[in-house]
Amino acid sequence: MERSRTHALIILSTVAAIYGLIFMERTAPGLVTPELLVLFHISPAVLSLMTMGQYMVYAALQIPVAVGGARFRPERLLVIGAVADGLGTVMFAESHSFAMIIASRVVVGVGDALIWLNIVSVLARWFSYGVFGRVLGITAMAGNIGAIIATVPLALWIDASGWRLPFGVMGAALIVLAVAAALIFGRLTPAHPDLGVKRPDVPWARVFLSGRQIISVCLAHFGLMGPFLGFVSLLAVPYLRQNYHFSEVSAGTFLAFGLLGSLVGGPMGGFLADRFGVARPYRAISMLNLAAWTTIVIWPMDLSPILLALVFAVLGMANGASVLTFAAVRERYAVPSVGLASGVANTAGFLSAVLVPFLMGLALSLHQSSRVELAVVIPFAVIGIMGTAALSPAHKMNAAD
Repeated sequence: MERSRTHALIILSTVAAIYGLIFMERTAPGLVTPELLVLFHISPAVLSLMTMGQYMVYAALQIPVAVGGARFRPERLLVIGAVADGLGTVMFAESHSFAMIIASRVVVGVGDALIWLNIVSVLARWFSYGVFGRVLGITAMAGNIGAIIATVPLALWIDASGWRLPFGVMGAALIVLAVAAALIFGRLTPAHPDLGVKRPDVPWARVFLSGRQIISVCLAHFGLMGPFLGFVSLLAVPYLRQNYHFSEVSAGTFLAFGLLGSLVGGPMGGFLADRFGVARPYRAISMLNLAAWTTIVIWPMDLSPILLALVFAVLGMANGASVLTFAAVRERYAVPSVGLASGVANTAGFLSAVLVPFLMGLALSLHQSSRVELAVVIPFAVIGIMGTAALSPAHKMNAAD
């Protein structure tokens, strides 16, 4: 028993380290957005193609990855995804044209697509239902620690050395960590080895014909996860620098407040889900999310530093708590259906991460108004509330379908 617990902690630490680095390189391009605009002489709408390329590939691959997870070991797919992320990040560091920038983020999108769903599957093979929400929260927290490092510390590094060296180091570190993870996964046997192995069928009907269940989790994830991620990944730094005249490092500080909120939101949401079920805390968080976006839309350049930091923290907390989507899936679907249902929900979340920066960039290109730019997010937040409000009582199915 003690040995199994130690192995589980090793697996959790390995998965958390991978996710932390993934989130670091996922957030980092937002810091160099102003430099890219100048370097390649492009508009915000054109620059959004960088994020769209990454997240469209991610969204498009979620269901295929979920199906693949039913055929192959999730540990193997997770390692492949981490290697692809590392290679894409190295490509970004070496890019000397905007076309290569887009290509590098597409490679990162392919790697990203293999990360989260396989993390969920790997953790499901090692941890039982009663602690699953907390384990997901801890993993999300590790991701947000990586994202926090990609704010002020990374901004200072970029300011000192330029942006290419930090991205090259991040990419190389991801590849090294992926190799280490492959060795660890090859030596340890999961606590639930029957999960995630080859299955004769994919539970299409059980997921797509589940009606309100799958629609509600998709809408919830669409409204909470994507908007903040899309905003932070591309346009948050230019928004802060233009409207509040912050330096790159100061803007990174406010991103850090948002990511600290995400750091708290993941484990807090997981704890509340394990204690009270998913529906009630998820509804409350979705309403806070709408309130924060509404505040920043009404006063896009007039908030005090304290209130601006609070708004970013609440937005980040809602984003971090979107991990409850996967707790909701785990609560409502039997284990063989969890991977596919998670993939469908994650597709919805990253679809909004594609749409938000594109629509924001388009609004900004057509109308130089931060209020118009930010107002794009309000319908997304409303959809998130609709999704969490529609969550039906959980069935807590843990046996095979």
